Amino acid sequence: MGWKTAKIEYVNGYKIVEVDGPTFKVYDGDRQLGDDFPYPGEAAAYATSLPNRDHSRR
Repeated sequence: MGWKTAKIEYVNGYKIVEVDGPTFKVYDGDRQLGDDFPYPGEAAAYATSLPNRDHSRR
């Protein structure tokens, strides 16, 4: 078995990362925000509910 490459998506300036499980995590830079989400739509909805960030990526 090989390593699974994490999928990364940006929503509202926040990074959403898919990890094994699958589990989706929302990050502001290196800091995780909120809980782990079982579905990408839940993570995206959470990121959308947060204040809009500057779209510069760290």
